[in-house]
Amino acid sequence: MSNDQNQAPRTRIIFVHGFLDDRTAWENVLSLLGEDFEAVALDLPGAGAHLDDEGPFTLRRLAESVIAEIDRSDTPVVLVGQSMGAQVSELAAAARPGRVAGLALLTPVPLAGVHLTGDAATSFRSLGGDADAQRQGRLGVSVSLSPDALETLLASGTAIHPTVVAQVFDAWNNGDAAGAIPSAYAGPTLIVRGAGDPFVTEEVIAAAVLPRFANAPVVGIADAGHFPHLEKPQEVSRIVGDFARSLDRVKA
Repeated sequence: MSNDQNQAPRTRIIFVHGFLDDRTAWENVLSLLGEDFEAVALDLPGAGAHLDDEGPFTLRRLAESVIAEIDRSDTPVVLVGQSMGAQVSELAAAARPGRVAGLALLTPVPLAGVHLTGDAATSFRSLGGDADAQRQGRLGVSVSLSPDALETLLASGTAIHPTVVAQVFDAWNNGDAAGAIPSAYAGPTLIVRGAGDPFVTEEVIAAAVLPRFANAPVVGIADAGHFPHLEKPQEVSRIVGDFARSLDRVKA
């Protein structure tokens, strides 16, 4: 029997992007993971290759696309979701708990939502097609975002139809009723935050994310804000890789 036949299949990691983003936000992290893992980054409905998908754009609808990717996998997967993608990933993990070996939540918006109102909600809802507003918004919640990384985010965000932006904002802002109770996903979970993130702060995680999981360690990344995967991709790649390897050790 050949060495290839003796080797266990590589752990599959599925990356799920956040609001106004698409799969390109994960490119640096994926390139740094190397060949130890089979990694795939998705475009959620309404973004990237799916810009012209029809609505409604609810969290449950977005989660269906992640569930479909899980179902295409031959072995259990690790889900990594950032910001809104953390909400979507948790819903997918809860729908397929036996198929998700681990869940990593990066700068996670609470599944219950944040319930912005007034001018703040209006500003988010009207970001579609407004490059200047998106630029200022991205810079306002980041610490060390490079010009190239900013351009990557702007390219994805400005391409999304304004009506989709408004619906997707409502989805993550209003959240899901499942966020009001302990998480239905009881598998290994890791929470990762940017130490300088002014949006998903340490207090937000302590109050609205961490209590919903029985045993979820929190890892902070210095000199990073809301987009650690773009600000500090090497750190995120290392953290995700170590988490995935720890699951293999548990299985062994």
